[in-house]
Amino acid sequence: MSLPTALLVSAALTSALPPAAVAQLVEQPHRYSHQFISGQEAAISGLVLFATAFGDEGLQEEVQDIRSSGTNSLAHVGNTIGSPFFVFPAIGVGYLAGRLTHSPSLTRLSVRAGTTVVVASGITTALKYSIGRTRPFHGGDSDQFHPFSGSTSFPSGHTTLAFALATVIADETKDSWSDVALYSAAALTGFARMNDDRHWASDVLAGALIGHLTARWVDRRGGLLNVGPRSVGLSLEF
Repeated sequence: MSLPTALLVSAALTSALPPAAVAQLVEQPHRYSHQFISGQEAAISGLVLFATAFGDEGLQEEVQDIRSSGTNSLAHVGNTIGSPFFVFPAIGVGYLAGRLTHSPSLTRLSVRAGTTVVVASGITTALKYSIGRTRPFHGGDSDQFHPFSGSTSFPSGHTTLAFALATVIADETKDSWSDVALYSAAALTGFARMNDDRHWASDVLAGALIGHLTARWVDRRGGLLNVGPRSVGLSLEF
């Protein structure tokens, strides 16, 4: 992979920052609770993405070399966990269960999860179409980018959803074992996308970072998705 390509991939998270968050990073660096991502987190994430992007093609070849009926079965589970056809209905069921059982904690968790996945999906979708990276199964190199062409490899949307949901739930649990289970399930989604030759490793990593960081940012902002009889709105405490 060329240096410009790796730089483009490693800088993707910066382009995903909401304008208000970028302004606060510059004007109010001491108010960490209102940042989408801290300077240290951005630097570390960028370096890891940079390194991963250089190894995309080699990592993809290794994953395809070990692909088997067993890995395909695991991938089926991982794809389900990160599918919008699973994530959004699951959140809806959680919300309804919270309302019916009069559980404020479950209701609030579901609303926060819904807010997170909506915001994270928006960021990922915008990056997908504006970057236009070619998917591995098309047979091209990892450094093929065609903005607004319909190529949507970077970042991985399934992985974004999986890590967004895992982070929201993990932040509400008190034991470490549940955190391990949740993040392992999300990681399985990332593996599934590579196993199925749908995404490069850096696509998966970027999706995981966006999902995780969005969940943390929405939590710090006190963001909630407000659903009314005639409208749907997103409120964030700025």
